[in-house]
Amino acid sequence: MSLRNPERGLFSVKGLIFSLGLIASFIFVGAIYAILIRPGAERADLASSYGVDMGSSFASVYVILKDYEQQICFSLFLWGIMILIYKFILLKQEAGTLGRFAPEGEGLSSEPEVDLLEGDRSISRHRAKALASEIDDKSQQPDLKNKILPYVMARGLERYHMTGSVPEATETIMGRLEVASEQQESELSMLRYLVWAIPSIGFIGTVRGIGVALQRADEAIQGDIAGVTSALGVAFNSTLVALFISIVLMLLIHILQSGQEGLILRLQTFCREQLIDKLFDRDAPEEPNPPEEPIPKPKKSKVISEPAQAPESKPNP
Repeated sequence: MSLRNPERGLFSVKGLIFSLGLIASFIFVGAIYAILIRPGAERADLASSYGVDMGSSFASVYVILKDYEQQICFSLFLWGIMILIYKFILLKQEAGTLGRFAPEGEGLSSEPEVDLLEGDRSISRHRAKALASEIDDKSQQPDLKNKILPYVMARGLERYHMTGSVPEATETIMGRLEVASEQQESELSMLRYLVWAIPSIGFIGTVRGIGVALQRADEAIQGDIAGVTSALGVAFNSTLVALFISIVLMLLIHILQSGQEGLILRLQTFCREQLIDKLFDRDAPEEPNPPEEPIPKPKKSKVISEPAQAPESKPNP
């Protein structure tokens, strides 16, 4: 089992969204423009040329959205929405996996998928091996396959069983979670590209509209300003639509990124409180503390008094 996304190929869910989803979005938006938006814009232009009020608020909207730049922006926006929906579904599944292994922390009343302690106060090295095998077996279920939490727990317990070192098990668990966070961050690169590309396409429409307006400047000098105003409408409408779409898309990306970061923090909290803090090998002999040697008391020196000798008598001369 690996943290890498196993959905590869054209016929996987991810492959369909990133390849066929782009084609489908362009086809769907093109059909909407051909059936609804461009005919409505033509009727609005025709009515305004005869001075007739259509009496519909959608007429001005059709005029704003009628150009090709707006159509491309909406097609990319729909493709980005498909990717976001896919990412939100994955995020919800990861949160559901956390709820199955830590129901109390998620406010659920169900039993945990794996009982880590089984009535004990800690997880020994022998128990860690059995838990790693059990979690690997659980992770083969369709609803738990390739999920972050079972993979991280199994690898951390395996490391603790092999080394008996809690710091190494902690490094393994936190390192895998950091890799998962970086993988989630890298998968948002396409969405960030869309947020950059959509306003750029709007600016292309602005440049095109201004260029057409300059080409028709001689018509405006002669008194016919219809062509100039139409070209300037293309210039400003494309930028308006593109900026609005990019604002909405960026908001959804920030909501998704916030949810992913919150999920990683919850996984780290669960692994530290319910797994790492419970690792302890009770079978390992504990080294007894060496007995404290008593501090020797200083010996008192005894002064031996010698008997005084009698003074020698000097002979009388």
